[in-house]
Amino acid sequence: MMFDMNQPITFSLEEASLSKAVEWQQLIQQLMRETDTFLIASMRDEKVDVESTDYPAITLLLIAEQGGASSPVGIGSIEHEEIGIAVLKQYQGAGLGQELMNSLLEWAQINNLPSVWLDVQTDNVPAVHIYQKYGFRNVGSQQRYILPNGRVTQVQKMILEL
Repeated sequence: MMFDMNQPITFSLEEASLSKAVEWQQLIQQLMRETDTFLIASMRDEKVDVESTDYPAITLLLIAEQGGASSPVGIGSIEHEEIGIAVLKQYQGAGLGQELMNSLLEWAQINNLPSVWLDVQTDNVPAVHIYQKYGFRNVGSQQRYILPNGRVTQVQKMILEL
């Protein structure tokens, strides 16, 4: 959905549900066209056996609204203590990712998670800076990935004790 960027847009967060499944899938597809972050996660997950935990999981959708129209423009999740956040490029730089992060960290604390972690591409300097501001610290060594498009990237795991 296209919004008139010259008019006010309001944003809200809501827990992902089946009622928004089609919009949620369209958002994921568009995010996959805009970034290779999802490729890195899938490459990593092929090599790592994700431990089963008793910790709860959540997925939040960032909803943009204008007039009577609404559409998800970002997503944030915690699963197996891993945080993932993605916002469409058109909406980046307005603090929306930080709103997602704040909500996810609040949820993690309410649900008594001992820590959360994420992977970040080391060349994504703004993201690294934001995560460091939240108190995430590097753990382990950087991992090198050669993506299907030929791009080489380095990924660093970061953890935040809650």
